[in-house]
Amino acid sequence: MVDRTDAGTTTITVGLIDDAYCAWFNAEAECEMALREWCSGTGDSRELAYLDYAAALDREEASARDLEQLWRAASDSDEVPVAQAQNVAD
Repeated sequence: MVDRTDAGTTTITVGLIDDAYCAWFNAEAECEMALREWCSGTGDSRELAYLDYAAALDREEASARDLEQLWRAASDSDEVPVAQAQNVAD
């Protein structure tokens, strides 16, 4: 059973992972929209759309890396096992 301190730490960890997931999810959606704009663009607007897409892709990659690092840190921690984190109520 998780004691009060572990539950608090687990809740914080789950919150951080959830925030990182939401950041990645939003960055992925922005990346998809930028890709569509680039594919449908013409002339100068296509060149600008490519730059927007490249920047969105960089943000998506960075947010995915952050999410992965948080997940690995939580998975490797003896104090906050991921199995416990998955069972914390909102």
